[in-house]
Amino acid sequence: MINYIIWAMIVILYTPLFFNLYRSEWKAFDYTHAYFILPVFFWLIWRKRTTLKEAIQKSRLDHNLMGFFGFLVGILLFIFGWRQQYSFITTLSLLPVLLGLTTYLYGFQATRIVLFPLLYLLLLVPIPIGIVDDLTLPMRYGLSVMTEIILGFFHFPISREGLLLTIGESELFMGQPCSGFRSIITMFSLSLVYVYLSRSSLFRKTILVSSIVPFAVLGNLIRIIALCLITYYFGEETGQGFFHSFSGIVIFVFIVSGLIGLEFMLERCAR
Repeated sequence: MINYIIWAMIVILYTPLFFNLYRSEWKAFDYTHAYFILPVFFWLIWRKRTTLKEAIQKSRLDHNLMGFFGFLVGILLFIFGWRQQYSFITTLSLLPVLLGLTTYLYGFQATRIVLFPLLYLLLLVPIPIGIVDDLTLPMRYGLSVMTEIILGFFHFPISREGLLLTIGESELFMGQPCSGFRSIITMFSLSLVYVYLSRSSLFRKTILVSSIVPFAVLGNLIRIIALCLITYYFGEETGQGFFHSFSGIVIFVFIVSGLIGLEFMLERCAR
């Protein structure tokens, strides 16, 4: 009974934080993938319910001090982040709180069973805007350079000035959404679950996870090239309209197809 009260207090403690995250924070940080992280987390825990129940029943009744220390660190992080209104630290505190409390109440065996779902919650943490800018600016610049080189190779009238691409009489500015950061982190979140649930060997899982980012970058490059060509042939209204919104689905299909194809090749090589 005491354990249920403790977990209820943790839910009450973090409810205002998640209310703010769901209402505005994730959208402001272009972090819309985070909306499905929590449901996936609960589903992963639910899948392990039988194994987890058995581990809890077999665990010793004495509490683990290391778990309590981790829980205490998480609570202190939460207090600091909340007082400073720093959502990055406040959200990050959820991980040591859950890890520490699980270890303290149920033991290391239970923590080991739910370790991946708990670590998966790291994808909820909104990265500070300054870090996002530092990551996306080189990506945008590199994609604009590659687009100019590839289309120039095929003799299209394209020129580049910084992040501004001019093809024919149309101009395309490589804004932050064009970096593909959202596509990369969304696909990384989904692919992690896919790889975790697959029965592949650790070596093949490592290869699949490490290929997610290259696939996402390549898919985004193809999207930008296609956007330039559609704008060149059919005008800015067509390029910046339906295709600009629909192209995200194209990247998704490209990455999923790439991962499935790579996994098939790895299985064939293993055989």
